[in-house]
Amino acid sequence: MRVGLSMRHLEIFQQVTHHGGFNRAAAHLHIAQSALSRHVQQLEADLGVALFERSGRGVQLTPAGEILAQRVDSLLRQFRQTREELVAKADLPRGELAIGLPPSMRAIATRLLAEYRKAHPDVALTIWVSTSIELREWLLSGHVDVAIFGILEPETVLESYPFQRDQVYALGAAGSELNGQAIDMRTFAKLPLILTSRPNSMRLLIDNAAQRLNLSLDVVMDVNSIPLLIDLVRNGLGYTALPSSAIQEIQQSEAFTCSPLKQTSYSWTVSNSRERPLSAAGRRFRSMVLDLAGDRDIVHALEDRPVI
Repeated sequence: MRVGLSMRHLEIFQQVTHHGGFNRAAAHLHIAQSALSRHVQQLEADLGVALFERSGRGVQLTPAGEILAQRVDSLLRQFRQTREELVAKADLPRGELAIGLPPSMRAIATRLLAEYRKAHPDVALTIWVSTSIELREWLLSGHVDVAIFGILEPETVLESYPFQRDQVYALGAAGSELNGQAIDMRTFAKLPLILTSRPNSMRLLIDNAAQRLNLSLDVVMDVNSIPLLIDLVRNGLGYTALPSSAIQEIQQSEAFTCSPLKQTSYSWTVSNSRERPLSAAGRRFRSMVLDLAGDRDIVHALEDRPVI
């Protein structure tokens, strides 16, 4: 089989799948449908498989087409990154960079992205926000290039740099049982809890801490949105546990009371896949994360080295 993947052919395939047919894709790309069809036919010839089933009702992806459709975004991003890296100076960040971020680091992320954008305007950024578990999966699949997320145990398939350890706080509404003094896990477990949904890493941390002490948690709600979770706590419907990064903006609010959870902390890392080395743009983002962490007084900085 002769495989000569062309970036243009992949772009055409991507547009056909995105627009659901040849006519719409051709109109979007401002090219003749016959020319678009030739690109697809050449791609099918190069790969040795049919990508579309054609009928009077339009086109549908074949099983092989489904596989390529799942991977084409990642392939094109890698093509573009490689092209940009080859024509640029070795250490000059440019091209595209897909970044994964957790919702609980919004304040830090805003400052970080603003500084990165100012320093490297030639880098086109795509930002994806999700839970630590999903961000890890996206790194492994190539959906994102670099990500910040919480880590519960040492990684082997990712290159991970710890940069911050947050104190975990119990959060309640003003006038609640919390008084700002540190509490232990046994006291926390007895409260009506509104926690992030499994398999969120913050939830796993709390579950594991309770299990080690043979405690049962009184979970009244599972919520997969931190902003909603905080609103529910504000309205007195229960208590939650969040790392300090997630409550920076509300810690001094009169609407809440916060108490440190004894011997409970949450570690953040900036990570990338070992199988896909970072581009200059990705390496610069990682460096900025580590530099920013080192500049913040509230951070307990960890040694700047990969997790083994």
